[in-house]
Parts: sequence; structure tokens; C-alpha cells
Amino acid sequence: MLDSYRVLDLTDGAAGFCGYLFAQLGAKVVLIEPPEGGTARREEPRANGEGLWFEAYARGKQSVVTDDLEPLLAGADFLIETCNRPEAAARGLDPEFLQARHPHLIHISITPFGHTGPKAEWPATDLTIWAASGAQALAGDSDRAPVRTSVPQAFLHASADAVGAALIALHERHSSGQGQHIDVSAQQSCAQAALSANLAVPNNGGQVSRVAGGLAGLFPIRLTWPCKDGYVAITLLFGPAFTEPNARLMRWLLEGDAISKDFAARDWGDEIALMFRAERAPDDYFTLCANIEQFTLRFTQKELFEDGLARGIYIAPTLDVSGLLNEPHFHERDYWHTLENGARVPGPFAKFSATPLQAGGKAPALGSSAPPKWSPRALTRGQSAGRPLEGLKVLDFMWVIAGPFFTRVLTDFGATVIKVESSKRLEPARGAPTFKNDVPGVDTGMPFQNFNAGKLGITLDPNNEAAREIILDLVRWADVVTESFSPKAMKGWGLDFESLQKVNPNLIMLSSCLMGQTGPRAQVPGYGNMAAAIAGFYDLTGWADRSPAGPYLAYTDGVAPRFMLAGLMAALEHRRATGQGQHIDISQAEAAIHFLAPAVLEYECTGSVWHRMGNGDRNHHPNGVYPAAGDDQWIAIACPDDAARAALKTLVGELDESAIATWTLARSPDEAAKVLITAGVPAHTVQNSAECATDPQFSAREHFIEVPHTSEGCMIIENTRCKLSRTPGAPLHAAPELGEHNVQVLQEILGYDDDQLANAFASLAME
Repeated sequence: MLDSYRVLDLTDGAAGFCGYLFAQLGAKVVLIEPPEGGTARREEPRANGEGLWFEAYARGKQSVVTDDLEPLLAGADFLIETCNRPEAAARGLDPEFLQARHPHLIHISITPFGHTGPKAEWPATDLTIWAASGAQALAGDSDRAPVRTSVPQAFLHASADAVGAALIALHERHSSGQGQHIDVSAQQSCAQAALSANLAVPNNGGQVSRVAGGLAGLFPIRLTWPCKDGYVAITLLFGPAFTEPNARLMRWLLEGDAISKDFAARDWGDEIALMFRAERAPDDYFTLCANIEQFTLRFTQKELFEDGLARGIYIAPTLDVSGLLNEPHFHERDYWHTLENGARVPGPFAKFSATPLQAGGKAPALGSSAPPKWSPRALTRGQSAGRPLEGLKVLDFMWVIAGPFFTRVLTDFGATVIKVESSKRLEPARGAPTFKNDVPGVDTGMPFQNFNAGKLGITLDPNNEAAREIILDLVRWADVVTESFSPKAMKGWGLDFESLQKVNPNLIMLSSCLMGQTGPRAQVPGYGNMAAAIAGFYDLTGWADRSPAGPYLAYTDGVAPRFMLAGLMAALEHRRATGQGQHIDISQAEAAIHFLAPAVLEYECTGSVWHRMGNGDRNHHPNGVYPAAGDDQWIAIACPDDAARAALKTLVGELDESAIATWTLARSPDEAAKVLITAGVPAHTVQNSAECATDPQFSAREHFIEVPHTSEGCMIIENTRCKLSRTPGAPLHAAPELGEHNVQVLQEILGYDDDQLANAFASLAME
């Protein structure tokens, strides 16, 4: 899809994922390395003398050792680098300088805090970025420090964001003939993993706190349980979407003599909602949790998963890397790619019906390629279309978190996105906490507002024949259809890709679900917490001496949208060149596993399983989260090199956990961070929602913005994460009310006359 495009990659470490994703999409990626090679070649984990971060994310690239970047910059379409502004200026990579010299170039900067703001030049590591994002405060046991996932994630989030943003810039370049600078802040990218919890305090809602394996408001909601050979994730939550799944779970427990008939008869969705709002004591819920644990301890992961799956239970095993590689579903989908040495690595992140992705092969030897002889790019300046995606038309059947996150980005950059809902089956995110002013309602839930800002909203029941006719009219209008139902749902309505392609031959359709459209686990019902458990993230988050804590809730719902955006933009590029549409099948689990590729390679090459290790690190020592003065106040401190270790030792006396904690406890986390940063030691307060709301870096980057809402006046939501220098994106309004744009869509977009409009409502097509 991107075969005609050239990428100059100056990154090292986890940011190499950006170039790797370009390579999967078909671009020619040239990695520039110093004579001794990048640090990723030497960092742990290692196998046979090779650093596995490099082996994982340099696949599909050419390695070139050169100091002469000028001819490459003249011929490249994309440049990727990780310099802050002073570093960029020193290397001749200042964005304004490069844009003046190479106006065609799409220049990507991936840095911890972005190029602007008071923290733009702070030293940082994965741990301190994660602490700054708001996501770390939500993960871990309440009686210990907040934790991160033990395989570093921060620059992977930022790198994946960067690819989607760069392809949006490419889409715009076809009109304007001009490149631009893309400023990516890893802090802002990682904030997506907080799944809108950072919006609680800005909207006067209840603060979300951490509890291992679940979520906590006024009391903890549990999502993981032990079994004979590990742990399983079971989703027992509140809201209308969980009424029937909860009832199925109760019937299963009753059949297993685990609960009483009284417990089985209750509507636990309503019960838990009342308890979560402190309107009912949670004693019975704690009893139910104890009963579930007694039940799960009687069985293995496999027994629970397969029996539960047959019953429609929202259940998943919490697999480690070895279990992940042995899960038959991924083999059936031909997901793994086998290297020359026999090691398996994550394969294509999605299945494209017309343009299969490239697996990538082995990482290159140092300097194994000569500098390419790229001809200079000569683009004719044209007229910008305005917002980059203006004119792109999207019919959106996505719901809950992952899919709506993705289509929200399309609206930020100008696409017209029509969100289809049903009043008969309310979108679960509408009832998800936290709520504006702490008042539950279909238009006050911050996740829904954040994920669906900027969209038009209509209500159509696909079970209604008249509604399906309206849907087909919208398909004729659309460039893209997106959906995230179970694989059989769209086909059951006659709205699968094969059917829709007959109506619109050039259509691109993107389908996303937990496990993909095919394979033995394709029908697994549920949410991103289950995909996170299956994909290995739960096992890799928490303390070695305790059960897995898991990242906050539906972690893969924060990962997968980046892959959806990159995949769609590449498919649009292919259609621009060929006129050909296609179907894209994205499994949330398969996409997210790419963020664990070094751990997968380590197991394949050495047999060693990378397990959770609290806040420890394979390369940075010390690396931890320490208590600070105040209630539940913490500071993340990391020493990536000898200079940082020496500076920390000067401050605290000895480099042991006790000495560091004694020093941090005498200071507020912000005070400690300022002292450490001044000394050159990466550090940051572990920020909760309130602290994110007042963080001067988030403020300087306009991360939280106020947008108008039809009935609520205004909402504070998160801004788009990547800053494009010429054509920035931003949401224009909050999420739609239920069916708010029914008439507007039928009249202004489909051109229905008064009789057609009346018939649409009379037939109950518009709910």
C-alpha cells in the first residue's frame, strides 16, 4: 500500500516501532545507525548477542551507516527522529529549517513531552512518561505503589500514533503538495491508556483510584480470579449492556453450586451500580466475589475459558508469553511469522483482503546496505483542502471504546463521521463512569463524550427492514464503513463486506473485534480487558509475589485504535492509486501483541518467560516508584545511565530502595521531581486525574479542551494527540445526543424529501 514511499528512520529503542509499522505497510524504510550501532542492539533482553528490542522492531528495514543525510532527506517522504528542540537544532533537524529546505517532507518528532511546554526538555524514560500520563496511577494494588506494564510501552504508543498522523499528513499532501511537522508527545499518547479517567476531575466527576485487576470508585470492582493453573478475567460490570451477560454468569455459577438461588436471581448490574455510587452497602458483592473465586479455583484456565465461551460468559485466560504462543486461535489465523532461526514473532497486525501486509523478515545487520540513490521528491504546490480529511465520509458502527477512539481521530481532522446507534441496545460507553458532575446519564459519561466527539449521531435498528434500506443509502454515500460487532452480527443483518461491496464497489470496510473475524475464538464476546488478558498484558503488570494486577481496564482498547487508523489511511492511499476498496480485519489482541514483541522473541530464542516485575526494568537501575509526602502521593525515578546514578547518589546518599524512599518521603512529589530533574535524573510525579488537570505540560499542549454540547452546555475532553504544524486537528463539538442528527442526516446528507422523511419515522426505522 505504501510501496512507493520512502522513510528515513533516525530512531533508536522502542521508537523504532514507528518505522517498523511503516515497513509492514510496505514503505521502504532506511534506518540510519552510528558506526557502533544503536543502543537497541545492546539492551536487554538479548539472545545470541543480539538485543531483542532491535530484532523485534528493525524487521523490514535497511541499516545504513552514514553522516550524509542531505541527499536522503531530499528524496524521503517521511523522516522519523526523537530529538527535542535543542537536540534537533544541533543535528540540523530543526523542523522549521527542514520544512524550508525540504517542503515536501513529512517530519515526525517523537519525544517524551513534545516540542513545546515547560517539560519539553525534561529527561525521561518509559517509567516517568507513564507516571506523567495518568495511566500508571490507575494500575496496581492499593496498598503498594502504582505499577506500569513490565515491558516498556510508552514509546510504542507514541510511535503508533505517529504513523497514523503521518498518513493523515500524506493524505493532505496530495492536495497541497506540502509536507509538515508532526509533533508527538509520548505523555499525551500514553494518556489514552487511562481510557478517559483523566477527565474525571476536570468535569467535576469522581476520582478513579487503582485496584489490582479491576477498577475502584467508592468500592473496588474485581475483574480477575485465580484458578488451578493461573488466573482468568471475568467481566462482571454494571449498566444495561451487562444485564444479560451477568445473568448468564449467574446461571453458570448456580449450576456449579457456587451461589444461592437468591444471588442468581438478582440483577447484579443494577446492584453493582448502586454500590458503586454508595447507595447500597457492598457486602453482598464481596460475598459474590468470594463465591466466584471458590468456583474458579476448581478448574483450569482452559476448562473455564472453553465452558464459559460456550455459555456466552465474558471470560478470558490471563496468559503469559508461553501460553500466548500456544493459543491455537493465533495459529489458525496464521498470525505468527517464523524467522530463519525458527523463532516466531508477531505477524501482520491486520488482514487486508486486497493488499496483505508484509511480515518483515529478520532485522538487518549493522551497515548491511549502502545509502540508497533516491531521486529528489519534486512536488507541485496545490491548494490545501482545509482540514486534512475534509471530504472523507465514514459510516460508523463502532461502539464502546476501541473503535470509537479510532473514528474520533477521523473527525478531529475533518472527516464526516455518522455514528449509528440503537435506542433498543444502548451503547455501553454511554453508561460508563466517570460522569460529569458525578451524575449518571446517557449524555454525561465521559468515555462516550471523549470517544465520540465531533460525530453526527443517528439511531437505526438494523433488525428493521426499513432501517436497513436507510443504512444501504448511507453505504452508497460513504467512503468507509467501520464496525466492531461480533463477526456474525453484520452478516446476520445482510451488512457484511460482500453484501455492501455490491452496493458500493469501491468501499473500504474496517471490522474490529477482540480476536478477529475468523478462527476458533472469533466469537469470544466481551471487552478489551479480556483481550489484554489473552494477549499477555495482565501477566506482565503487577508484582512478582502477587497475582497479576493488569493494566487499567480494557488496555487493548487504548492500543488497537492506532493500528486501525494506520491501516485505514494506508487502504485509502491504495484506493487513491488504484480505485480498489477492501475489507480490513483487525483483531485487538493481535494488534496489541506487537507491543510485546521483545518478550515473545525472548521466549522463542531462550525459553525464558518475561513476567511482571513491579516497576523494575531490564536496563535501568534504580527504576521505581517511591512514596512522597502526602496521601497516596508517589514519584517515579529512573536511572538509565551512570550519570543519572551518580547524580541520584549525590542527592540520597545510597542507591538502595530504603534510602531513596526516605529522601522522597520528606518532599512532595513535585518538589522531589524538580530537584531530580535539575540534577539530570529522570523523574515525575505519578499523576492522577486531579494532577493531570493542573499539569502545566498538559495545559501548554492544550491536552484538555472545552467543547460545546447540545444539552450539557459544554464538556471538557481530550484534544487530538499529535500536533500537525500546518493542518492541526481538533474536535469541533462534544458527542451527539441519542439520535440528535436523525433529520439532518436524512435531509442534508441523503437528500430525503418530506415524504421519505415521514416514512422513515413511521416505519420505526429511526428509533
